[in-house]
Amino acid sequence: MSGSTPSWIEVGGVVALLGGLALVYVQIEQSTEITRVQLNASIAQNWRTVDATRQSEEFAKVLAKSMEQPQEITLAEFLELDAYYLGVLDQLEAMAAAYESGYRESALEGTIANNAKTYFGNAFAKSWVNRHFSNLSTLNEKWVQMLLTETQKVDSDTVEAKYRGVLQDIK
Repeated sequence: MSGSTPSWIEVGGVVALLGGLALVYVQIEQSTEITRVQLNASIAQNWRTVDATRQSEEFAKVLAKSMEQPQEITLAEFLELDAYYLGVLDQLEAMAAAYESGYRESALEGTIANNAKTYFGNAFAKSWVNRHFSNLSTLNEKWVQMLLTETQKVDSDTVEAKYRGVLQDIK
């Protein structure tokens, strides 16, 4: 009997160890999911902050002017647009990092394509993004290449066409 006691203790120890490892695994999975949810919430909040800029009446006028009369943009208006588009790029970079780390599961290419249409769907914005990246050493980054490619695919009047379409739909 005394010879079998240590083997039962060893089996019990192995079972307890496996149970502990399973518990640690579950806790890591829960922590990962919490981090994913927090990251998604942070990204969404940051996009709302960027988009809130467009909702300012004065900035909306500057943004509309960049689409309707881009040659008439003043230096002060350019600086506003420059800061706005840099905010968009910061968000895209954060999203690319989230995709690369595995915290975002959908395709980065689709996200970049949608944002290219939303934010860079006019001649001024397309020119801005091309000029911005032509002077940087980050051109080899995957998301930057995707953005440049997708921006070139976007018609220069995407935002204006959307505006005209909505107006036509409500007539």
